Amino acid sequence: MFLLTGATGYIGRAVRAALEQQRLPVRLVTRSGSDAYGGDGLHYDMSQPHAPPHGLFNDVSCVIHCAGLAHRQASEAAYRAINIEAAGRLAEAAAAFGVSHFVYLSSLNVVPAGTLSADESADRLPQPSEPYAASKWQAEKALQQICAARQMALTIVRPGLVYDTELTANLATLERLTRWCPVSLPAVGARSMVSRQDLVSLLVACALNQSGAPAGQSVLVATDGECYDAARVTRGLSGRGRTIALPRFASRLGGPLLDWVRGDPRGSAWHRISEAHWCGVPPAVAGWDPKMKLESRHPGHGRSAGS
Repeated sequence: MFLLTGATGYIGRAVRAALEQQRLPVRLVTRSGSDAYGGDGLHYDMSQPHAPPHGLFNDVSCVIHCAGLAHRQASEAAYRAINIEAAGRLAEAAAAFGVSHFVYLSSLNVVPAGTLSADESADRLPQPSEPYAASKWQAEKALQQICAARQMALTIVRPGLVYDTELTANLATLERLTRWCPVSLPAVGARSMVSRQDLVSLLVACALNQSGAPAGQSVLVATDGECYDAARVTRGLSGRGRTIALPRFASRLGGPLLDWVRGDPRGSAWHRISEAHWCGVPPAVAGWDPKMKLESRHPGHGRSAGS
């Protein structure tokens, strides 16, 4: 039996579907009293400082922990309560009930841009300054200590920015923009990305002990192997063969308007598109081979993956 948290979220929904498609037994952790999708689910609001409910870990061999705050607009207190403390409580309880493997969905944002190897342990990386990334970094460290003390295998999966035919957050905003205006952002910034399908296949492989800690790799980097600047991201989202390249000065002038519309601090939009994230060659992952690139969202786009 697999225990899945965050089953109604962007990643969790897809993990659940993949497990059920393979007829693998899965128990869901839900915040509400009932599971809107049916199935084996138990109520557990991880934002509250309560122990997991009785019976949550019965017959569970592996926890896939996808729940958490995955955006950059929460308070530091919320990040601590949900991304750090709740993850720790869940791992402590799972180990106490004899669960053998804990799979944690982290973020590649914990890795500084200039790091040579993105699968370094969190205790060998500096704490990020950005609150969301810092919460993931702190959670990784806490889980490493808990699992080592309890002799429970821990797999940390660090995905790049996740894309799919269905998008969320900033990628969804960019896609809406490109639908009515055939422009591409300037070639600034750098980031690694991964398709939701490929990330889900990796999480399932970890749960089945085909990847991750059981295969001798405790920290996995999940990217499609490409490096994307803002121009390539917008072209990949639009699916248009031709776009109008937006000059850098125009992007910088338009950024404050977008910040005002979204209620963000001035300069947030430009920082998001021009920021350089870790974008190196990802370490190979046993039992996993990503199949998609961002341009694969639009068959026949005509752009080679490596260009």
